[in-house]
Amino acid sequence: MLHLRLLMSAILIPSTIGLFVWDQHCGDSAPVLFMLVMLISARCVWEFVTLTRIAGFRPNMVLCGLGSWLMILLTWAAHLPWEQWQSIWIESRLGSLFGVFGITAVLLLMNAVFRFPIHDDGHDTNSAQPNAGTNIGTLGIEFFCVAYLGVLLAMTCQLRWVGKGEGYFALGAMVVATKMGDVGAYTFGRLIGGAKMTPKLSPGKTWSGGVGHVATAGLAAVAWLCWLGPMISTRWLAWNVVNAALFGVVVGFTGLVGDLAESLIKRDVGAKDAPILLPGFGGLLDLMDSLLLAGPVALGMWTLLSSMR
Repeated sequence: MLHLRLLMSAILIPSTIGLFVWDQHCGDSAPVLFMLVMLISARCVWEFVTLTRIAGFRPNMVLCGLGSWLMILLTWAAHLPWEQWQSIWIESRLGSLFGVFGITAVLLLMNAVFRFPIHDDGHDTNSAQPNAGTNIGTLGIEFFCVAYLGVLLAMTCQLRWVGKGEGYFALGAMVVATKMGDVGAYTFGRLIGGAKMTPKLSPGKTWSGGVGHVATAGLAAVAWLCWLGPMISTRWLAWNVVNAALFGVVVGFTGLVGDLAESLIKRDVGAKDAPILLPGFGGLLDLMDSLLLAGPVALGMWTLLSSMR
């Protein structure tokens, strides 16, 4: 398993860096990132819906995917080369987001209404159904899917346009803090061990691993924001150590929660892993779980701390 992880990492990391460099050269509309994120969203929605169907729910995959795509598309509205799109976004950023989410809500609710079971005589009934609560549970899953794989991913993408040409500096900081935190958690957990953090949910995670996750994320953020990043581009100004460490600790902790959250989803539906996509890594959700939650928090932390660096 370890050699598969190393092999896939040797392929994925250079490929991802190459795509980001290509996207940077494509301009502010970020077409390469857009296509990548839309593919990630589609695959993650498929994995999520597949997992929930194990527990007997039947969310509409098409509507979940469409709702998630609309949230991501809205993220790009201010950066498309069409003045009308830009003016709509600039005049009402929050209103546009709520408007699109409202349209998605209408579609999901309409679908829930028409799929609700009725008796053979065609009349509604108030009597308890054999699987009472399944419909409202499925509707809740659909809303969660759009928020989890649409809204959170769309907010994460906003890091691409922070500052003046610092988008990939910010995205890099988020990814480095989150994924190096995973490495720290694994290393500290194996070397120190100790009490389990959530023995029934994720038996492999220990409190020592959790501390290692947060500490390593802080150190990795310092290395990236204060040293490595500014070496890559002279436009990326180095942060002070305290703010960089604070950014890494907060983002790393959020990534840890995101990892546990995906474990909660899998265990609750009775699955051990998401549908496998990459050998040695499992499903795409297993790769994205920490990033989905860490991204919006990283955006907030960047906005808060970048002016004080």
